[in-house]
Amino acid sequence: MKKIITLLTIVSSILFLSLPVSALDQKKEIIKLDNGYYLETIIEETSMARAANQKTARKTANYKNAQGAIMFSVTVTGTFTYTGSSSTCTKSVAEASSKNTNWKISSKSASKSGNKATAKAIAKRYVDGVAVETQNCTVTLICSSNGSLK
Repeated sequence: MKKIITLLTIVSSILFLSLPVSALDQKKEIIKLDNGYYLETIIEETSMARAANQKTARKTANYKNAQGAIMFSVTVTGTFTYTGSSSTCTKSVAEASSKNTNWKISSKSASKSGNKATAKAIAKRYVDGVAVETQNCTVTLICSSNGSLK
């Protein structure tokens, strides 16, 4: 009996550990900017839907230098409902963070409109305490009427 309980515990642990914990699906795109920097965008579904026609996802924009190091990131997390003929954003949350000591986030905001969740942030690069560069970053997550994200 003790061996059976031990075996069941091991099997249960293996099954539990193999379940996905965070991202269910991920889409990535990299764009080279005119100033030599790169913008990497990543879309991730963040949780199992509570209803068949609901999705929560996040879209992150990583602003990278020519060496591939992230300078700052802006993320919008949106919750959507969709019916097959329309979709609506019900919640939008913005996050922004500096990944480099020379860059600071000066503002961030979130908004929602129709089937779009948007985060806006302003990041500034400082040299010797003086702002020498400003980047306005807007990240928009769109959910189609069938639940596709872009």
